[in-house]
Amino acid sequence: MPVRTPRAGTAFGIHTAPVPSIPYLHQIVLPTPWDVGSVQVYLVDRDPLTLIDTGVRTPESLSLVQAALASLGHELGSVRRVLLTHYHGDHLGQVASVRRASAELEVCAHLDEVDMIEGFSPQRNEQITEHMELFRDHGVDEQTNVARAEWLRERVGNEPVLCEATAVDRQLRGGDRVEFDGFALVVHHVPGHTAGHVVYEHAETGTLLTGDHVMGNAVPSTTSYYTGNEPASQDPLGRRPRFRGLPAYLQSLRALKQLSVESILPAHGGVISRGDRAIDEALLFYDVRIQRIERGLRTLAAMGQDVTAWDLFKALFPKADPVTGMRNRFLMVIGALDVLEDRRLCVAHRRSDGVLLHRHAPAGGSD
Repeated sequence: MPVRTPRAGTAFGIHTAPVPSIPYLHQIVLPTPWDVGSVQVYLVDRDPLTLIDTGVRTPESLSLVQAALASLGHELGSVRRVLLTHYHGDHLGQVASVRRASAELEVCAHLDEVDMIEGFSPQRNEQITEHMELFRDHGVDEQTNVARAEWLRERVGNEPVLCEATAVDRQLRGGDRVEFDGFALVVHHVPGHTAGHVVYEHAETGTLLTGDHVMGNAVPSTTSYYTGNEPASQDPLGRRPRFRGLPAYLQSLRALKQLSVESILPAHGGVISRGDRAIDEALLFYDVRIQRIERGLRTLAAMGQDVTAWDLFKALFPKADPVTGMRNRFLMVIGALDVLEDRRLCVAHRRSDGVLLHRHAPAGGSD
């Protein structure tokens, strides 16, 4: 599997004090095999010595973390705490390796991430079964749904395992404080990319460590999946309760705009010196796409047509491979329909076979 190079001008290894007003906070750039490129984790050189995320589990990444620690006079076994932003492999990947070196390690993550962290597997990470159910209800034909699941299982089975499960010692909630000698980081729960994603705020300097929630070189995908098997009692269509990632992500971004944000230290894309602008750009990215989907619904409504999310996906992305290139785009379409329904610009009903249909609602209001 190829290693992706870091962003231009950013070498692998340690970059000391990327925010000069926090001289004890350092960035470590690590390789990944994915298109997103390198991942940036962070080292807090205060008591307790803390890593914020850890990179993928490879010998190269582990050596780079060890070299970064050594440059500051530490060993891997000196690390006393890991703060996770979320459970994905380029963040969770090396925690178990750190734990094997440090018997006193405390691993901290949001309570909504605990199940995936402690039960992590590449198959679970892909949410194959969960997405099959969701995609079926939103119009994906069975042949495509099964073909996609089989392709994913084969791909996962042929890839190296870059992440290990580990125990979570402290379950975090939004508003918690993570104490260090002389300062604290404030935990903000920002669901969207995952259900339990968090960012850590260094309030004195207006610095956010954002993981994948806000990045310097991309906007994160959002997820969606059912969280229960019984129909939600308040839903007139009898839909099952579901984590709705895109509405949650947009709400989380708006909440961050209430903070005094100067700098953002993301997991990807260098250092963001205009944090407020980066948040606005992420909001704009999805707003443009939601508007595009609303226009599509409006056009179809004028022709008297109701559509499934799958119909919209195929119209919007006619060149996308329906097996290998559909997940994130299709989840975005489902998420956009969720947002439009919340804004009363879209109404849903069920087809005779139970598949959800959607229609533009021109009399809707805004959120």
